[in-house]
Amino acid sequence: MARFVSPVFLLASLFLLSACATRAPTAPVSPEQVAIHESVTSAPPRYEIIKRLWVESWISAFGVPRYASMDEAKAAFRGHAADLGGNGVINFGCYHPVDSDRYYCNGTVVRFL
Repeated sequence: MARFVSPVFLLASLFLLSACATRAPTAPVSPEQVAIHESVTSAPPRYEIIKRLWVESWISAFGVPRYASMDEAKAAFRGHAADLGGNGVINFGCYHPVDSDRYYCNGTVVRFL
């Protein structure tokens, strides 16, 4: 007599295995410890992406934060990265439209490994 694996047992097994794949918690960093890199080439080679700020959200279709200076933007990105558990920002860039006195910036929050 052939025995088949129950679909419920199979789903429960997959759920338990996925719990094993979560990453271990990391120690939080302060915003001052967050490194900002304008290019991925100047960053350490190993990292995991946490979030792309201001480009992957639907809210960005209606507006993104603007900054008075690049230093203000870097401070804000360091704070966002620390809040999200990252210790770095790569591909950081600011753009200054001709018709505005403010900067539009974006970047990718990462955790360097």
